[in-house]
Amino acid sequence: MEESYKLGGRFFMAALGIITLVLTGFMIVYYCYIANHTEEHDVSFFISVGLISMVMNLFTNGGGIFGLAWLYLVIAVVFLGVGWLVDLEDSIGFYTSIGPWFESTFTNTALIGWQILSFVLFPVGAALYFVNYNGNNALAKSCGRAAWFGFLCVLLLLWAILGLVL
Repeated sequence: MEESYKLGGRFFMAALGIITLVLTGFMIVYYCYIANHTEEHDVSFFISVGLISMVMNLFTNGGGIFGLAWLYLVIAVVFLGVGWLVDLEDSIGFYTSIGPWFESTFTNTALIGWQILSFVLFPVGAALYFVNYNGNNALAKSCGRAAWFGFLCVLLLLWAILGLVL
């Protein structure tokens, strides 16, 4: 009974570590949006702490020290809340732009197949970027962007999974 309790607690903390990775990534994207849309606020501190928190979270998950996931979760949640205090207009703009971004990304039936292919097989996406760069610029940018996201997701998933297994 006690061993199953410990095992369940370990899985919960590992899941919390992965959820915190996703939330920290969202926080970094949020502050990058604010940095690109405002000239009066310097949010480089928040982006830097987010990147450091992301790397530290990956290393602590890799080391099996899941208790620190609570710290990274608190940092991400507090920083997301502070973002509203830093710039209310751009915060509203960020959250209202998420829906149209998803709609334009996933309803473009001409490119969705190429985007999925480029995301899943990111070397193919990189090749498609270079092949279509001069001819079809929209397809090239779409494939290149999806390939980068695919590469980053594979890298983060591999790091997180190997950290959980080893």
